Amino acid sequence: MTLLPPTAEQQKRINEEVSTDPETRKRDVAAIRDWLSKQPHLPNHMDDTRLERFLFGCKNSIERCKLILERYFSVRTAIPEFFAVRDPLAREIQECCEAIQYFILPSLTDEGYRVTILRLKDSTIDKFSIQTISRRILMVLDTRLIEEQCLSNIMVIDLEGFGVVHFTKCSPTQSIVRKAMLAMQDSMPLRLHRVHFLHAPAFIENILNIFYPLLKVRLVQKFRIHTGGGEELHSYMNKDILPNEWGGKAGTLDELNGAWKKKIEKNRDWFLREEKLSRTNENARLPESKTRILKELEGLQGSFRQLNID
Repeated sequence: MTLLPPTAEQQKRINEEVSTDPETRKRDVAAIRDWLSKQPHLPNHMDDTRLERFLFGCKNSIERCKLILERYFSVRTAIPEFFAVRDPLAREIQECCEAIQYFILPSLTDEGYRVTILRLKDSTIDKFSIQTISRRILMVLDTRLIEEQCLSNIMVIDLEGFGVVHFTKCSPTQSIVRKAMLAMQDSMPLRLHRVHFLHAPAFIENILNIFYPLLKVRLVQKFRIHTGGGEELHSYMNKDILPNEWGGKAGTLDELNGAWKKKIEKNRDWFLREEKLSRTNENARLPESKTRILKELEGLQGSFRQLNID
């Protein structure tokens, strides 16, 4: 699945929000590279293009980029549940791709945002594994970081087929869910513009109330709750970029999901290599460089309100 580049108008908007001066970017990447070389516990294998994407995702803030890189590597070592055995051909990943549709739409919104969709194809509860879904999501996010940069992101979560047991598995009282929140919210240079929930059940507020105390108000304000399906998105974005079943022209849900399944499979060698490279050396970590993520994971008792959601 090819992620289509910005149109001229979209690129203009992106440039207005995040400067793309080549010389400045080159100096900033060099500064980050120099910083990495002085962190004995961090790897320094990323090429300049990938570091540029981290920097862009941090709105050209060098200090913010350093923080995200520290977290990016730290969670890969501290939470092996999501970063070990990252083989796209592994049985659990293959089964997840069949049961859970998760993909990025090819075209950007008019504003220059990427749209990600997650929905159930098979609601069988035994096929709904938070650990496997999280591992797959993080693999897709990593794929994006080696392919492109975008201004911000829109997440669409279709709750059709979700039952009480599915929601129970997603409860933040489960340690695996809280670890997933840490891994996804606090260690990627990807900004979030909006979250749309489709086919929301009548009790959705009761479910979200469990999460609200753990999330920044700024994130909660990005939520939009819809009782209908994909047609609810038409007033928020050009419907042509949506899946065919939702009134768009991007392809069917199955085609889009299948294309991303093939994409991560194509990157299999990269995932297996990165699994070994993108890790911290905790024996070399200086005491003052211990991150809050590591402190959180020691007891999972910290407040998730401190997580940075942009």
